[in-house]
Amino acid sequence: MKLKYALLSALALGIFACEQPQKKEEVKKEETKKEAVAQKQEVKKKEAKAQETKAQPKEQKTVAQTGGAGNPENGKKIFQGKGCNSCHQPAADTVGPALKKIAQAYSSAGELVKFLKGEAKPKVDPAKFAIMKPQLMQLKGLSEQELKDLAAFILSHK
Repeated sequence: MKLKYALLSALALGIFACEQPQKKEEVKKEETKKEAVAQKQEVKKKEAKAQETKAQPKEQKTVAQTGGAGNPENGKKIFQGKGCNSCHQPAADTVGPALKKIAQAYSSAGELVKFLKGEAKPKVDPAKFAIMKPQLMQLKGLSEQELKDLAAFILSHK
């Protein structure tokens, strides 16, 4: 009788031991499937973002591709983002001259872009230029198109 129990116990242990690797393999397969699904979802998200970038309005693409005139709406975002509105208001002189005065002083966007790059002398209130000079350093990282956009925004205040 003890021999039967011992054999049955050994048989049960053997069956149990054989089933465990299968379960472990199944768990590994499930984990692998989950990882693959997660990777596919991540790839789809990246592709969707890439499509959004490509789907910019044609007007903006054309301006950027041709290096044409600036976009005042983008310029406004840059103007506010760089804190230019702390010193420059549309119609009132504060720390710096009003945007209207700046727009009237510069005849073209190219002329204003040269000033923003630090390649030309100020035309409006040169006495206050010493205050603005350090602020112009913030514009050094802007692309040519971003500078054109900023100039277009300023010149829209004529």
